[in-house]
Amino acid sequence: MKSKIINSLTTLFNNELKENLLKSRNKEEISNTVSNLIKNNIKGITANTYKVVIEILLNENKGQGINVNTRLFYNNQSDFFFKKFIENVII
Repeated sequence: MKSKIINSLTTLFNNELKENLLKSRNKEEISNTVSNLIKNNIKGITANTYKVVIEILLNENKGQGINVNTRLFYNNQSDFFFKKFIENVII
C-alpha cells in the first residue's frame, strides 16, 4: 500500500500540484489546495479504509521556489514522509 500511495502522490505532484501551486498567490490558498488534492487522492486509493492525517509544511527557498513536505499517518507500522520541491522558473 505504501508504494502505491507514494507512486500516486508522485503522479499527482507532477500532474496537478505543480500547476496549482504556481498559480496560487497566498500561503493559505496553497495550503488548502495541496491538502485537498492529497486528501482526495489518498482517500480514493484507500477506499476510506484508513483515517488519514495530512500535515503540510510550506516554505520558500530564497523566494524562488516552494518546498512541499507531507507526512502521512495511516498506520503506526507504515507511517512515511513524502517530500517534493517546486522551483519557480519564472522570476
